[in-house]
Order: sequence, then C-alpha cells, then structure tokens
Amino acid sequence: MYLILFEDAVMQIDQLILGKYRLLEFLNSGGFSSVFRAREEMTNRDVAIKALAKTAYPASRMKFLLNEFQAMSKIWGHPNIVSIHTVEPGTDDYVAWIVMEYVEGKSLHELMQEGPLPLTDTINIGLDICRGLKEAHAHKIMHRDIKPQNILLTTDKKAKVADFSIARIFSETTEFAETMAGTRRYMAPEQHYGSYDYRADLYSTALILYQAVTGRFPFSGENREMDKKKAAGEIEEIDRCPEVLRNFLEKALHRQLPERHQNATEMYDELDRIRRDEYVKQASQLIDASVNSSNPRLAEALERYRKIFRLPLEAAERMNQNLFFQRRQKEEASKREKLITQFHKHYSLAARYIESQNYPGVLEEIHKATRLCVDDQGLTKAVDGLFQHLNTATPPLVGGPTVEEIVTLIQKLPDNEATVLRTWLEHQELISEEPETETEIDPIQPQVKVSGSYRMIIEEASPEFLLDQVHIDIQYPHEEEAFHIFQKIQIFQQQGRMRQCHTLYKRLGKFYQKQARGFLREDHLELVANCYTRARFAYTVAEKYRLARRNAKNGGIYYTRLGRQFELQRSWEEAGKSYILAAFNHNYANLPTLVEECHRMATVCYFNAAESAHLNRELQTAYDYYMLILAIGEKMSAPTKMVSEAQKLMSEIPVQS
Repeated sequence: MYLILFEDAVMQIDQLILGKYRLLEFLNSGGFSSVFRAREEMTNRDVAIKALAKTAYPASRMKFLLNEFQAMSKIWGHPNIVSIHTVEPGTDDYVAWIVMEYVEGKSLHELMQEGPLPLTDTINIGLDICRGLKEAHAHKIMHRDIKPQNILLTTDKKAKVADFSIARIFSETTEFAETMAGTRRYMAPEQHYGSYDYRADLYSTALILYQAVTGRFPFSGENREMDKKKAAGEIEEIDRCPEVLRNFLEKALHRQLPERHQNATEMYDELDRIRRDEYVKQASQLIDASVNSSNPRLAEALERYRKIFRLPLEAAERMNQNLFFQRRQKEEASKREKLITQFHKHYSLAARYIESQNYPGVLEEIHKATRLCVDDQGLTKAVDGLFQHLNTATPPLVGGPTVEEIVTLIQKLPDNEATVLRTWLEHQELISEEPETETEIDPIQPQVKVSGSYRMIIEEASPEFLLDQVHIDIQYPHEEEAFHIFQKIQIFQQQGRMRQCHTLYKRLGKFYQKQARGFLREDHLELVANCYTRARFAYTVAEKYRLARRNAKNGGIYYTRLGRQFELQRSWEEAGKSYILAAFNHNYANLPTLVEECHRMATVCYFNAAESAHLNRELQTAYDYYMLILAIGEKMSAPTKMVSEAQKLMSEIPVQS
C-alpha cells in the first residue's frame, strides 16, 4: 500500500496541491509519510511538505495526532528545530499535509557518508542538537528517534532537529514512556525494556556524535549483539575519538542511567566547556606565536577561530584578554628569572674576587648587579657615578701574605739570612716539644652544633615537587625549553585539566630522554644522568611507569660512572653525591643489589671527605659527613665498616647541647 501511495506522490511532481503549493522534488519517504520540496505560489518561497498517509493514521490515532500537533506548536519557532508553518487538511490518500521550513543543506547522515567530521563541526552540531532538545524537553516533548537522518544541516552547518512523528508528549504527572519506539540502532538500552525518559534522547545524541567524529558506530554486530554491548557499556575503540571528547562520550554512553548526563542542559554545558577549552588552546597558540597583541593579522585570526567555534563575541574577547594577561605574566616571570640568574652570576663573581683580593673586580660586579635592578635612567646615572667614585676613592685593602708569597720571599733571601731563619725555626720546634708543667692547656671547647639524632631518613619528595625544584634554576638551553613545557603543565593544573597535564608530563619525559642521548654523544656524564633522572620524574607523574623505571635504571648507571670519575679526581663529596643519586634511581628501578653497592661506595667517599675535614680541624664539616654516613647506613642491609668507624669518630667530637 505504501508503495502505491509513494508512486502516486511521485506522479504529482510539478502539480499544484491545495491551490497554492507546487510540488518540485521528491525528497524521501518513511513508514508513515513522504516528504517533498515545494514552492508556495503566493510568496515564491521553498517549503518542505510532509504528506501523512491515511493508512498509517486510522481514526483511532487521529486524536493523538492532533494532540501532538497542538503540543508541538509551542516549539516550532526554535532555531534548532525544523519549523512547521502550517498543517493543511489532506486530500485523497493523505490525512494531512504538514508544511515545514525547507532546510537547504544536507542531513547529518549524508554529510557523514563523506567521512569523519572535524572536531569543531562535531561539537557545534552536538550543541545545536542539545539546544533543540532543551526546548522540546522543557515542553515535555520527547523525540524518541534522534538519528543522523533526522538532523538537518543548513549551508553553514547549523543543525536542526526534524521529524517529531513518533514523539512522546508527557502529561503533568507522567514522565516515563513504556512503548518501544524509534530506530533500533540509535535506541538507548532502556528503550528496549520500557520505562524510559528524556535521557534516551541524550544517549542517541551521544551515539551520533561518536559516529560523526570517528566515522564508525561505537557498537558492532547485529541487533541482539549490539543491544547486549550497549547494555554492558562496551564502547569499541574509544581511542579513535579525540582525547577531549573521550570522557564526555564515556559518560554519555554509560550503561547505567545515573552515571549519564541527567538532562539536555547538563550535556550542553559539558560540550560548551569542551568547545571553550579548544578555543583557548588554539587562541593561546596564536597569541604566543604573535609578537604583539595589536597585530591586525592576529585579530583577524582570532575572529576566524571565534566564528569556527561559534562563540559569542563577548565571551571570546574575555577569553582573549585572559590569554594576553597570562602571556604577559609568563614574559614577566621569564624576564625576572633571567634577571635573578644574571644577578647571582655577578654576585658569585664578586665573591670569587673577594677571595683573590681583586677588589676593583668586586666593585665592578656589584656595580653590574645593581644596574640590573634599576630601571629609571636618572637613577642609573647616579649609580654609575657612585661606583666610579668608589673605584677612585677606595684604597685597595691589604690582606695577610699567603704561604706561597712567604715561600717566594724566603727563596730570595741571601745565604747568611736564610741560615739565621733556619736556626730560629729549629729553636721554635724545640720549645714546642718541651713538656708544659706550669700551665694546663684548656680542654677543647664545643665547636659543633647538632639537632636531632643521627638517625636521619633520606626521604623522597613527590616527582611533581622535584620537577618544580629543578626548573627553578635555569642554567642550560635545554632547561629553558623544558621550562616552557612545565609552565603549560602548571596552567593546566590550575584549571584542573589533569588529562592534559599527564600528556604534557609524557612529552616532558620524551624531551629529557632525547636530551640525555644527545649529551651522551658529548660524553657529558653529569647532564646525561641528570636528564635520565628528570625523564623518570616526568614519566612517573604521567603514570608511564615502565618508561620511568627504564630511565631510572639509565640514570643510576650514569650517576655511578660519574661517581667513579669524581673518585679518580679525589673529589670525595661530589663522588658521594653521585653514588647517592645512583642508589636513588636504582631503588626506583627495583635493583636492590645495585642500591646496596652504591650506598657502600657513598659511605667510602663521604668517610674520606670526613677524615680530611677532621684532620684539618674542620669539625662541623666532619660531623655533618659522619651524620650522613650513618643515615646511609640505616638504609643498608649490611652496613660497612665505614659506618661503625663514623659512629666512633663522631663521638670524639664535642658538641653543643
């Protein structure tokens, strides 16, 4: 019967109906109706006309059909719902002709046949559908057949919800439908069992958004198999979705109703947040790449992105202002960090010049450091004048002669004077060897301060904190590049966007791993070990634990080599530090034998450093080294002899209470 009606309708093309509509083109047909493009003769405008077949609407259903027309009249003017101009009485085989807005574009189904949609188009279409559903649900109308064929797109891809032919109109007291209706493929799981509500429309919306952005359906198989997968929540290949949509779709397609979006407003708000975040990401890249904010090309590019994301002008301008402010903050922070680095550099040089008694050099470096902190031109001239006066007015300070200077003078003495000096020195040695009977030497006064017990625990801070600390002091170009990545991480942390944080931490780990390989070719062991360790921190935060352990192992290997290198140079403290860091990495990599060996070598190195300080009467330094040896011993399964020796020698050093 439907085939006969369909053929009759096609034969009416280019025919005038109801005295004012000329049929121009057949568009499509379904189980209950056929749709044509027509021209309204009086206004010369194109309209779509849906012809409702009498056989599909017997007398028993006419009352419900009229109720639906009256209820839906409340939402016909919404921009995201296909507008209905009028309902004309039917003739012949048709019960009614519904004259609707003609949408001059494709359906979402037709557009999806061309391939997956861009993320921005998918988000915008999702927002449009949610707007339409918000309006319908607010008037207690449930669509029940949301699918790509029922989403019509204008030429600029604005989405409109169409075909409310099987919509359910709820009463004041009922908000649950029980009759299974709709297209099975796009039904929510609960629609198969009855007692479902507006949330079924939201589930169907999520299905078509997944399909739009990936080009495939989230559940494969025939009807029954597909129904089981929906009920079990087995979303297939969610990784195909852009990362920013994954959490949204996992929630929207959850098998349990309470875990999904509870209304169209909630779904709209989450999509809107994703849209704004994506705009901020794109706009931020544009602003960072631009030299100044007044660049007309930048303004044009930002306006183009605003239109792509369909953001209100006021909202986009507010976000742009925040981005410009953040960039200024980053620039000021970077400038301040460079200033502090230069400032410390000048003061470090000044300290070295003090040691070598190069006082003009001291004044020059302090002068340079002071100029860094003065912005005013007049003050700069005053500072320059002051230091010029100091250079000319301050006499060089005279310090005591060094041992080398005394030896040089002795070597210049004539033979007779050298003999006299030698005789005097021998006499002084004899005096010092005589026993002192009349006066007693005062006992050694306490010289060392100690707080707490020797049972120190070397604790590991969190990897996030350690990365924050290593990026405070920028010394090398690669650290500056890594710092830019770390700044983005901090911004995302403040915004609570942890998934993006993890992605950037992974990127930071890859960066440091690559840098380590580069420094290895230059045989720069310290930087190699340092970069592998930082890569380990970054991968740990990113929850890439296998990569973190691999980098920790490499860090341990190269810190061990560095420790041996320092041992050959008799740089005991540096060697001890290297072995401690090696043990720190090997412990994370779960290599207990190597941890024990590194701790053993560290105690040997620190004992040598402590013994040297003890002999030179540098008791505080010696005491600190002994304390460190005991702390390391606490971590060893079999403490070395150096640990017991350190405890014994430490007891000989007087301490202040």
